[in-house]
Amino acid sequence: MSDAAQMIVELAKRDHAYNQNWHIPGAGTISGREIVRIAQQASGRAKPVITLKKLGLSVLGLVVPVMREIIEMLYLTEEPLVLSGEKYKRQIGPVPATTFDIGIALTIQELKKRA
Repeated sequence: MSDAAQMIVELAKRDHAYNQNWHIPGAGTISGREIVRIAQQASGRAKPVITLKKLGLSVLGLVVPVMREIIEMLYLTEEPLVLSGEKYKRQIGPVPATTFDIGIALTIQELKKRA
């Protein structure tokens, strides 16, 4: 079960958790380059990765409409968005946090099974 799913199940089991806002944090911050490095290492493949900035995404958006939506989310790549798990820790307990190395490797293994 994923960390987020585990946290949601724990919240769902507690009546006092309803009608509140809860953050489901990740295991910290990570760069796109680091995700690529981990994925390449876990998959055993070093496929080339092309970074697209706003202009490239805009041009691609002429043919692939969903890319226009991604442009609106670019601000998330400029500064990390970190969700606090302090409320969860105080009221529920430790926040499960699978490392990026393990999480990405497990995801790639699962994708390989389904291919």
